[in-house]
Amino acid sequence: MERMDLYKSEFVKTGRTVERYAAIGAGENKMVVFACVFSSDGRLLIQQRSAEKTMGGHWDVSAGGAVQAGESSLAAVVRETGEELGLHLSEDAFVKLLTLYYEGHLHDIYAARWDGKAEDLTLQVGEVSAAKWATEKEVLAMIDDGQFLPVHKEFMTLLFKMQTRRGIM
Repeated sequence: MERMDLYKSEFVKTGRTVERYAAIGAGENKMVVFACVFSSDGRLLIQQRSAEKTMGGHWDVSAGGAVQAGESSLAAVVRETGEELGLHLSEDAFVKLLTLYYEGHLHDIYAARWDGKAEDLTLQVGEVSAAKWATEKEVLAMIDDGQFLPVHKEFMTLLFKMQTRRGIM
C-alpha cells in the first residue's frame, strides 16, 4: 500500500498521509515528480506508457510518479528514474526546473543529463513499454498527432529551453 504525505500549496506538510489514490480535502495536495532526461545534443528521453496504465500507449517524459510518505521529491525522482528505466543517476545529477500546481497535486519537474542508448535501458514491466530519444520538433509533432500525453506544446518547449538555462526572468 503506497502512502503519500499531504501538503499545503506552500510545501508545508499537513501532518496527514493518505493512500495514493485516496480523495483529499480542499487545500490539500499530493506531490508527484517528473524527470526530463536530456542528452548533451538536446534530445529528450521519452517513454511509452504500458497499455495497462491510464493513458496507456501514449508517450511521456522520461519518468515520473508519486512521492511516497517521508520521501523528498528529489529522492522520489531518483527512485522513479531507476525503477521505470533502470537508469540509476545520483541526486546531484538532477536539477529542479519548476513546480506546477495542478488539481490537488504539486508537480516537481527535474532535468538531468545522460548520453546513453535508450535500447540499453531496463524498462519496468507494467509501467513502460518503450523508450527513445526525441527532439523538440518530434515531441511537438507527437502532441499534435495524439501520440504524446495531452500537454501544452508551449510547456514542452519551455522544458526544452530550460534544460540549459535554469530559471526564467
